[in-house]
Amino acid sequence: MRKRRVHSLIDTLPPSVRKTLAAMVVDGTWPEGLNVGSTGKPTYDDLAEYCRRQGYVVSRSAIGRWAKGLLAYERMRSAARIARQVMGDLTAETATETQKAAAEIMTAQIIEMISDADLTPKEIAMTSAAIRDCTQVALKADQYIRAQAVKKAEAAVKEVSTTLRKKKIDPETLRVIREQIYGIIK
Repeated sequence: MRKRRVHSLIDTLPPSVRKTLAAMVVDGTWPEGLNVGSTGKPTYDDLAEYCRRQGYVVSRSAIGRWAKGLLAYERMRSAARIARQVMGDLTAETATETQKAAAEIMTAQIIEMISDADLTPKEIAMTSAAIRDCTQVALKADQYIRAQAVKKAEAAVKEVSTTLRKKKIDPETLRVIREQIYGIIK
């Protein structure tokens, strides 16, 4: 098994240079004066050129390895942000099977993402947090759905009991009917 590399040459660059490189990779923005005649997102060669102009020699392959990890990290952050937003919006009125399915899909995508990437401990922690958030969404949706089923069954029992009492049905028959209704949701 290959040993994880937890640092790169780019990690030793000044924060301002790393921030610019990250913006170039994640957002596709160009620093001033670099995109002369260029269109689209910066390439790894463009990032290496930027580093050279700042006085640092960084290879294209080092940038590629670093960018791959950065993009994986950004995807995890995005998935975690989506999960937190869904979790924050989850109320008794909005909890649905759709939200549960979305959380399960996101969890599957996160797991697929980590299986393809060589992650650092920090990235693994972010992945774990994203999976936790997705799981919480799914569990909360399940709890709501079950609570709604119980409420419906209790309302049905109450309605049936009231109707049958008015028709003078004996208490033993009422008990059997209640048990049958409650058995539906178990």
